[in-house]
Amino acid sequence: MKIHSFFPFTKLFRMLIFLSIGLQLIVISQMYFFRPDIFSDPVLVVIRLFRGTVLTFLAGIILAYPYLYLIRFLNVSLPWKSKAVKRFCIQFPLAIGVGILITPVILIPAGLIFDMEYDFQILINNSYYLMVLSLFLMVILEATIYLEEGSIAKIKADNFEKDLIVEAANKAILEAKAQLEEEKTIAALQLIEQEKLLNRNQELEIRKRELLVKELDESRAQLNSIMSNLVGAAYRCQFDENYTVNYISEKIFDISGYPQSDFSNNAVRSYASIIHPEDTEKCSKNITEASKNKTSYEFEYRIIHRNGDVVWVKENGKCIFDKEGNLSYLDGIVVDITWSKEAEMAIRESYKNYKDLMDFLPQPIFELDMEGHIRFSNKAGDEFFGTLPEDPNEKVSALDFFLKEDIPRIIENFRKSGQGIKTEPGEFTAIKKDGTLCPVMVFGSPIIRNNSIVGRRGIIVDISERKNYEVSLLNAKNELEQINNNLEQIVTDRTEELTETNNELLKAQKENLQSQIEILKQQVNPHFLFNSLNVLSGLITVDVAKAQLFIDEFSQIYRYVLETIEQPVTSLSKEIDFMHSYLFLQQIRYGENLTFSVNIPAGLLAMVVPPLSLQVILENAIKHNIVNESKPLLIEIFSEGQFLVVKNNLQPKISAPVSTGLGLKNLVKRYALITDMVPSFKVETNHYVARIPLIDTEYDERT
Repeated sequence: MKIHSFFPFTKLFRMLIFLSIGLQLIVISQMYFFRPDIFSDPVLVVIRLFRGTVLTFLAGIILAYPYLYLIRFLNVSLPWKSKAVKRFCIQFPLAIGVGILITPVILIPAGLIFDMEYDFQILINNSYYLMVLSLFLMVILEATIYLEEGSIAKIKADNFEKDLIVEAANKAILEAKAQLEEEKTIAALQLIEQEKLLNRNQELEIRKRELLVKELDESRAQLNSIMSNLVGAAYRCQFDENYTVNYISEKIFDISGYPQSDFSNNAVRSYASIIHPEDTEKCSKNITEASKNKTSYEFEYRIIHRNGDVVWVKENGKCIFDKEGNLSYLDGIVVDITWSKEAEMAIRESYKNYKDLMDFLPQPIFELDMEGHIRFSNKAGDEFFGTLPEDPNEKVSALDFFLKEDIPRIIENFRKSGQGIKTEPGEFTAIKKDGTLCPVMVFGSPIIRNNSIVGRRGIIVDISERKNYEVSLLNAKNELEQINNNLEQIVTDRTEELTETNNELLKAQKENLQSQIEILKQQVNPHFLFNSLNVLSGLITVDVAKAQLFIDEFSQIYRYVLETIEQPVTSLSKEIDFMHSYLFLQQIRYGENLTFSVNIPAGLLAMVVPPLSLQVILENAIKHNIVNESKPLLIEIFSEGQFLVVKNNLQPKISAPVSTGLGLKNLVKRYALITDMVPSFKVETNHYVARIPLIDTEYDERT
């Protein structure tokens, strides 16, 4: 059968014209968002629209007839119902490939005719549009052929039924003649033979009719199969107050819980009845605007599921107009996007909790991009340096808040961080928002996303008080040196002045000890805080629920840190409680690969230790040892005389992190400031053992 017998050229011509214009309107709309400067010249826009429509129409003419013959051939060789997979693997890759290959065939002559120049990006964009045209044209021709063949089959079935009626009438006449002319044996026999032949022909025609009905059913089944494989519910409806549905695919049941038959011509309910009341006006407004502009529409809204749940959907469609330009109906697709909406809201809530936690911390927290611009600052940071601008395009460099003399060191640290090289905390002079200078210590580490370094995160600690102590100690030292240099003369004639000086010296020594304690605590607190924030940063992108649990527990831990920051010692019972919370957070990260046991007599819980002593030892054990399913890490905590023992199996990492030993040295110094008892750290038979003294509540203040 010739193609034009069931698909006239005029019909194909109109379809390609509408398709070309529609595709170019979509392209022009897309260009409006990415290159609005083009629309400043209406003539240029009209030229682009005309040129694109002509090229798209030519591409459609080139593709249409090969596709028509291909579909007709495949309908016979590979019907959808029995060989859908093979059919899909042939048609759609072929449509994509042809769309790409036809790009130079269209663009090269077009470049010569319209004097156009192409770069690589333009070729890619046009290849993409022609690929979409090829796919869309293949689907439209496929559906049209199904409809045409269905109509032809129906006409044949009707004609066959009329023929059966005529044949039945003829048979009745023959039977009547046979009864009236029984004496004519020869004529009767001939009539009998004719009747047999007629019956055989009738049976043959019945079989043909059954075959046509079967083919029609298969065509309808193929069309329904195509619709059911779409990600959403395809529809055609009227643009009235009920959105009266002419057709909607079975996918609407998965989305709304109602069968498609409920919506057909408002049989049980209208589609408008399941739209969320707060979004009804929004839907009407978007479609009305698209109708006025004769463009496609795309928007999100909510519907009420049959079980009462709220379902988020995204609707894409376009308005179909008749020859007079009147709106005939709406064609489109409705897709369930509830999961992505819920994930988006969960991420927003997680980020809000993360921001609230950062604002709770007293130290300035910052995040920088790879160019050194500040992307994030907590409340303390805003108070220290000033509030960041609300416009995301207005960037602020972190270097603007430090003295010029410190900038080379800061740049060098940032360069090393970008290469994954570990950097030590550094002292710098910051410029506060009121213009005053402030000595600070900056702790920082790289921000890693998808195994790539995308920036740097850090904490700023104000060390003004420590610097003041250092100045006072230096002055006391200079005074003592001056006194010692002139001691012989002072002994003979200034005994009273020497006594007063000695008293000042004792006072300075006491202040010196207190200053050392404060300095050591300032080194411990930011170090612990910063490591915990790094764990939280990695966990947020993996598991939002665990990140929320981590934030709650971490708030409790940091409250303990703030409560003990002014205390030289704390009770062993409080330290053990803190240890349980700390290891709980680590187990969120390592799971069953990290286990621990605690065996301490109740009589020792009243003893005291420096705050965060256990945290330093436990962090070293986790940091320097392998912790995985094949090599789990076991930490044992028990008492041994007047010592608290922390013991773990020794399984050092192959590429162990660079260790400065600052944490353990810090702990030894803190003990030296309050007691003569000394902690010990050693390796014993494949185990690392740390012993820290337990101090009686009446500890030696070493005054």
